[in-house]
Amino acid sequence: MAIKLNSFAKEKIRNAFLVPDYYKHFSCKGGECRDSCCADWKVTIPMDQYFLLHGLSCNKNVKEKIDRTFRPLFNTTPERYAEIVHTQDGDCPLHKKDGYCLLHETCGEEVLPWVCRYYPRGPRIDYAFEASCANSCEKTLELLLENDEILKFETINLSFLMKKTQKEISIIQKHIYIKVRDNCFKLLSDRKYSLALRILHLGIYLKSLESNIEIKITDLDFSLVQETKDVNSTYLKLFEIFSNFNGRFPRLVNLLEEVKMIYENHDIEEIYQNNLQHFEDIFTNNEIMFEKMLINDLFFKQFPFQPNLSFFDQFISICGSFMLLRYLSINLMWNKSFQEDLIDILSRTFTVISHSEFDRQLLNYLEKAGLNNMFELSKILFI
Repeated sequence: MAIKLNSFAKEKIRNAFLVPDYYKHFSCKGGECRDSCCADWKVTIPMDQYFLLHGLSCNKNVKEKIDRTFRPLFNTTPERYAEIVHTQDGDCPLHKKDGYCLLHETCGEEVLPWVCRYYPRGPRIDYAFEASCANSCEKTLELLLENDEILKFETINLSFLMKKTQKEISIIQKHIYIKVRDNCFKLLSDRKYSLALRILHLGIYLKSLESNIEIKITDLDFSLVQETKDVNSTYLKLFEIFSNFNGRFPRLVNLLEEVKMIYENHDIEEIYQNNLQHFEDIFTNNEIMFEKMLINDLFFKQFPFQPNLSFFDQFISICGSFMLLRYLSINLMWNKSFQEDLIDILSRTFTVISHSEFDRQLLNYLEKAGLNNMFELSKILFI
């Protein structure tokens, strides 16, 4: 057992946290996970955690492996100081063949870097005490998709080792955050309408918030939204937009290239309709599945209060992310029929959507392509 030299965190935060209803059922799949978070991910750790790990007193062989696993970055900051050096096959050197962690096994949970200790859990303590699990974890998606019920939230007592937030957020701001977020989820889960229509309703609400933060959804006119669909021109535009991600997000590249090859030298509308029919035949509840994934991801991100983005900018990013998820799911499932195949596609896609600057880059590409208003966005949402 390692000797703990100091604590990673300033204190243990204990409180009642608002969590999605699946949260209490989550447990790591360990060696049963098909796409482990230990492999193929660029993981960084803060400076204090790096020096704690290199100061551990433990078994010599384990200590040597720990020292070789973490190395400082070229341009360090206190928050991003070191990275995991992957093996030749892209795995973490501390990831055992049985799926569990050598560091955890030999040195205990308290010395694990935060990202390893808590992932896929994401505690938040600034606007409110909230915690959820990221959609990039296949177990999270399995829990979300095991029933068709609307995602509900409940309060449970939790504790996390973490630093207190540096943000100064007033009681009024916190109240607005809860009210706006709840209205967003109410719109997205209103199953009287198609999911594409609900997302556009959300856009009308978010646009209205920029001029009146207190506006009620009952005061809004949603009748302006009409379905617009043009498969050929939309897919040509999507091919162009997604080509911008080549080399930027390695976990997406192969998926995007595979879809493009499916359509190469073929009639776009015909291939799309065949793939869509197959997808909808297998997943008759696919709108519910996407609805629950979207709401869970937005809760994880504290939507729509992500920093340095307007409400409508965040809406544009949601439209792009939703289209990407459908684009990959519909087309990569053309020769597959099992939910676990879909979960593998979705979890891999969410590693980029939820854990990178993807939404900001996607926003930029969508705006350059003219997909920055309700009419143009409706074209990609109804495909």
